[in-house]
Amino acid sequence: MKDELGSRIKQYYEDALRIQLPRQTHVVLRIDGRSFHQFTKGLERPYCRPLADALDQAALALCTEMTGCRFAYGQSDEYSFLLTDFETEKSPLWFDGNLQKIVSVAASVFTAAFARAFPCPKLASFDCRAMVIAQASEVEKYFIWRQLDASANSLNMLASAHYSHEELLGKSEAEKHDLLHAKGLNWAKEPADFKRGRAVRRKADGVWAIDLEIPIFQRELNYLRSLLRL
Repeated sequence: MKDELGSRIKQYYEDALRIQLPRQTHVVLRIDGRSFHQFTKGLERPYCRPLADALDQAALALCTEMTGCRFAYGQSDEYSFLLTDFETEKSPLWFDGNLQKIVSVAASVFTAAFARAFPCPKLASFDCRAMVIAQASEVEKYFIWRQLDASANSLNMLASAHYSHEELLGKSEAEKHDLLHAKGLNWAKEPADFKRGRAVRRKADGVWAIDLEIPIFQRELNYLRSLLRL
């Protein structure tokens, strides 16, 4: 009776919403902080190094958990992970491509690792979404897009640390640079990871490591392609 009932519940309800990701393709997971504009209130501006370090440690922990992870790229309160399963015909996909398992476990591992690295009375949580990108060239464009977003975010963060919302309203990127220069500040001289983000990648010995000195992807495509292995 118990086995029959369990099979019926799984067939009618649990498996009804089970989604399997396609095989032999690129899967990108993007994890984002939930309501982080509230979580980060009171932290150092424009860049809180302990917060960034904790995000990196969370990404590092998740990379070591995931089957088929190639690398991860982080900026602001998000991290994107590339997973593949086409190295050989028998290469596995994490959780056999079960979408619910992939996004739920990824978000929970990242959240738990972040909480361990960044003890705080406030509750931090992260959501996860998955994308299937068939073409390698589109995967490349995805990570270029996220880095462009990182640069724009860092400029906004630096400007908002020195000017009010009203003073920056409607200002272009060039105008924000001019406003910063007027106060003797130069966005170009900020740390590389603040301007361009960070990467979690495997070293030659296979150990995962954090790279805080990544180049501009569009200018050094070979660096990005070495991570993607396209």
